[in-house]
Amino acid sequence: MEIYDRLKGEICRGVLASGEKIYSENELMQMFLVSRQTVRQAVSRLEAEGLVVRRRGSGTYVSEKGGQDGPAVRSRQIAVVTTYIDEYIFPKIIKSIEETVSEKDYTLQVAFTHNSVEMERRILRKLSDENIVSGLIIESTKSALPNPNTGLYRELMAKGIPVLFLNSYYPDLQAPHVSMDDRQAGRAAAQFLIRKGHKKIGAVFKADDGQGHLRYQGYMEALLEAGIEVREENILWIATGDVEEMERDQSRYLARLKGVTACVCYNDTVASKLMDICLQSGIRIPDDLSVMGIDDADISRDLSVPLTTVHNPLHRLGRLSGELILKMIQGEPVPEVNEMEGAIVERESVKPYGA
Repeated sequence: MEIYDRLKGEICRGVLASGEKIYSENELMQMFLVSRQTVRQAVSRLEAEGLVVRRRGSGTYVSEKGGQDGPAVRSRQIAVVTTYIDEYIFPKIIKSIEETVSEKDYTLQVAFTHNSVEMERRILRKLSDENIVSGLIIESTKSALPNPNTGLYRELMAKGIPVLFLNSYYPDLQAPHVSMDDRQAGRAAAQFLIRKGHKKIGAVFKADDGQGHLRYQGYMEALLEAGIEVREENILWIATGDVEEMERDQSRYLARLKGVTACVCYNDTVASKLMDICLQSGIRIPDDLSVMGIDDADISRDLSVPLTTVHNPLHRLGRLSGELILKMIQGEPVPEVNEMEGAIVERESVKPYGA
């Protein structure tokens, strides 16, 4: 597949032009350190797609169909771009996408942005320039902030590459998205604490992430519907980069959450960091403070106090993403909004008020 993708990319970009002889079998064997049989399988696949033709006794040449002057030729690859890859909820989502698209003989090209606008820009530019992938599933970067890369998204769409947003999205781009219902998740977390008798409920949300704003909205709605006074001084807003630094700034969190009996956190990672701060400061979880997370990531079960959280249906989310991008590649219409509700997973970090 590496040989196939490399040659196909060079053909589509015009590095190898119509009628030009491609690398010999010996050259490809040395370049990729593989057997002759592996090289022949890759070239046979290109030949089956009409990109190259073999001439006995002469070699293999780029066909007229595969040349730069011909129509754009795309591989059966789908690009999946997330903010992070090897941690938290992302491996489960990517695995479910891969299982779904592989049923239709598509493969994944995976990349990640580290939640960096500049890295997102580089990836989008590369995808647009190469014009090879059949579709793009992407998690937006800092989706609550204005994004300078929207023009690149429109450029990809104009080239006929369908774009599907994952987890979050940019409101000013008209493209389908698949996500947890973040507003419902924030609402469910707050309502669960209210049912447990809590009325002084603080919160920690991410300010640079559209999901954080929606979860905040649901949290506020639950409090207002229950007739509970909203105390802005007990709500903390943090940026993505602040999460890893929470323990260094623990005085801020302790001061803002002083007097509350429970707290809703943006996600399970933030909840785990907050619990560490509390435990280091002699605040017992859940005796002194009940803590709610969102996402039901693997870490939520393994904390010193297992975390009560809102389940994010990751496998369903990944499978639906795969199904929708396949339909989009075939030109079929799909719903613009695809959001899934999450259920409460009750563990040990929440207890009834006064119990």
